[in-house]
Amino acid sequence: MITEKEYVNKVSIEHRKKYAQFFTPELISDFMASWIIGGKKGELEILEPAFGLGVFSRSLYKLNPQIRVVGYDIDKTIYEYANQSFVRPEYNVSIYNENYITASWTDKFDGIICNPPYLKFHDYDNSTLIPIVNSKLHTRLNGFTNIYTLFLLKSIYQMKEGARMAYIIPSEFLNSDYGVEVKRTLIQSGVLKHVIIVDFTQCAFDDALTTACILLCEKDASSDTINFSNIRNINELHSSMDVYKTYASHQLNPEVKWKQYYEDKRSSQYNNLVPFSTFAKVSRGIATGANDYFTFKASKIDSFNIPESNFRRCICHATDVKTQIFTENDFESLVNDNKSVFLFNGRIDENEPHVKKYIRRGEEIGVDKRYLTASRNPWYALENRPPSPIWVSVFNRNGLRFVRNKAGVYNLTTFHCVYNTGVIDTDILFAYLVTNVAKEIFLDNSRQYGNGLVKFEPNDLNKGNVVDLRGLTTEEKAFILRASNALHHYDSLNAQAISILDDFFRAKYTSGVTNLISYSDRLERIVAEKIVAREMKVRNNRIKQLNFLDIFDQYGYDPITQNDMVCEDDVVEYKTVPCHLHLPIDISKNLLICIVKKDNWEQYLDGSAKIYYTGKRFPTTVALNKLYYFMPYLSGKGIRDLYYIKIARLGYRKEGQDDEDKNDLRLVFEIERIGQLFANYKKVKLEIWRTFTDTNMEKVLQIVENTD
Repeated sequence: MITEKEYVNKVSIEHRKKYAQFFTPELISDFMASWIIGGKKGELEILEPAFGLGVFSRSLYKLNPQIRVVGYDIDKTIYEYANQSFVRPEYNVSIYNENYITASWTDKFDGIICNPPYLKFHDYDNSTLIPIVNSKLHTRLNGFTNIYTLFLLKSIYQMKEGARMAYIIPSEFLNSDYGVEVKRTLIQSGVLKHVIIVDFTQCAFDDALTTACILLCEKDASSDTINFSNIRNINELHSSMDVYKTYASHQLNPEVKWKQYYEDKRSSQYNNLVPFSTFAKVSRGIATGANDYFTFKASKIDSFNIPESNFRRCICHATDVKTQIFTENDFESLVNDNKSVFLFNGRIDENEPHVKKYIRRGEEIGVDKRYLTASRNPWYALENRPPSPIWVSVFNRNGLRFVRNKAGVYNLTTFHCVYNTGVIDTDILFAYLVTNVAKEIFLDNSRQYGNGLVKFEPNDLNKGNVVDLRGLTTEEKAFILRASNALHHYDSLNAQAISILDDFFRAKYTSGVTNLISYSDRLERIVAEKIVAREMKVRNNRIKQLNFLDIFDQYGYDPITQNDMVCEDDVVEYKTVPCHLHLPIDISKNLLICIVKKDNWEQYLDGSAKIYYTGKRFPTTVALNKLYYFMPYLSGKGIRDLYYIKIARLGYRKEGQDDEDKNDLRLVFEIERIGQLFANYKKVKLEIWRTFTDTNMEKVLQIVENTD
């Protein structure tokens, strides 16, 4: 007889995931079997709709060796292993390699025990199986129904009078929209007797990220009460039969989340609660249907030569957002780090040659045939919606995470979108949402998975409660906006400012008594301390800006630095072919790395650059008279090519052109390309204003070597 552990070692995880094979621990199997047998002796006919390797049958035969078991399993691999294990005289087991849902509906059983497959709607033939169940049972299950609910509802139908049933399934259906019809059927059938929820900090199944819910059912008319138990771990299963909350079946509403029947509500201590939809609408982020195709890094854009106008700026991974306030600078840092922060939208300019080529590429590899893309017209068009001012995380372990989107960028489904309906100022709304008060209240409407993982669907938040912010006074709103301003401008004050806001909202919406002066004083004190600390730091570390007029008074347009070793002699004129490539590279010489924006890339990509103009600001910390080497940092790509600085002088933008402006002084470096220092572009930190790094050749080579 093969064990579950041996099977896991023999059969690939891909195969097991395809058939959603997560095996029931023996402790749970024994508990469920004891409910099915219920002390009965003699012959009983038991159904196992998802037989697997027969763990339930092994538990059942320990309690009553006279039973007959009928089992189904659609997977031929596990079916053959199970058949070999139960071809013994002590077992009366018939296993069928069939889909349980399409198998006979007329057979009835004394007991039904099951750990059904957990497959979401897009992972099984829902268009065939759901209509079968709806037709047989006159239900109205929608297309998003998980397959385990189909197993459950058919099994209820197959119970004999007096039969018992035990199912272990994810508890998500108790608190989800698709579970409404299932809960309604459980109540109307009168068979549900006990719901046991295993505490969400521990998974019942080691290899499945889900919460466990055991349903104990019996088809009799002796009682219409339903018990709910909430246990901390599976070792407390038997105590759940003694400690529970009881409700008459008519007290249970299938339309609401059932967690209110087995958990204490966290929001009960707060007054004046209203639905979150009063102030905002939550919707999921953009679903592309093929992230690997639609998402781009800056380097990927370059490789396909697609114009930037065909992309939306977009957050593709929640882990890329490190702060509570996401700014333009944060986005630019992600671009420079070559993160996937662009979203291809072929509809913008579908006739552009490179866009057309990329669309054809998608069709060649079948992107247009995927589930979501196949339903769009054209398949490469993205959803048309504005960026949301607030994001909220989908999965959480430490409470909801709200982010203020000040950069105005889009987001994929890694975040939900929060759109303000206009009833309250967005910054006041955000200041409330980041408090523990908001997180506690929202938890009443959450979905919880294994190991403490919490999930919110958009409607969980829309229907969740918040305090009624319309009850704030003018003075209170002004205080909250000051606190919000602290969140926006002082990252290190976040925890302190949120703590003050949390205390305010907790007092305001419990006792109704607030000492606004006290909260304002606390806020002003931490902000004042931060300002003093910042001024001291700036005073000590500020990099001053070079005064070009002072330099002009000293040098005019004459060279500030002239590297004689690399300057052309009288025979070689400016803009001629480089003549110094034979010179050795001196690793002790100073090197200046300067950012080059994308609209100036072409001359650096083809190596034709002869002049580099700085911006209007240049740091005083750079020793101009010691500069020798120059490396352009292409925004989003990094450094690769090495140049000599032949001359550093003052000049002005567009000098020699019709629209030159001699009042627009800049530093000008006359440069000469040596060649590629690295085979590929390398990322380094731009240490001064995210624009310059003043270093030497030896240091930059060490930095790159350490990052490879």
